[in-house]
Amino acid sequence: MKLFNFIKQQSKTDFSPEQTIRLLFDYIPEFYKKHRQFTDCVEFLEHREWELSLDSLIELADETGHYFAEDFWLGLADVADKMNLNDKANYCRNQIDRNIEDIKSKT
Repeated sequence: MKLFNFIKQQSKTDFSPEQTIRLLFDYIPEFYKKHRQFTDCVEFLEHREWELSLDSLIELADETGHYFAEDFWLGLADVADKMNLNDKANYCRNQIDRNIEDIKSKT
């Protein structure tokens, strides 16, 4: 939580999509860091493919069924907002509601 609180304290324009995604890596459990979607995300970041990197993290959550933290989803939504990807930003925000419905917690 401290990481995202730091992000919240900064102006949203202070972080690029790449920087935000890299900060969000801390929210990903270690055992998912060998997952294909995570490794794809890292590779896309190296090639400056921000949208594909964002897609990979969304797919990681979808494929694994893991309930990622609210801050993770807010960070992804922020990245999507910066790239004017409104549907993806809304999808990320809706995952917070899904967490509340399914596990009765924002995580």
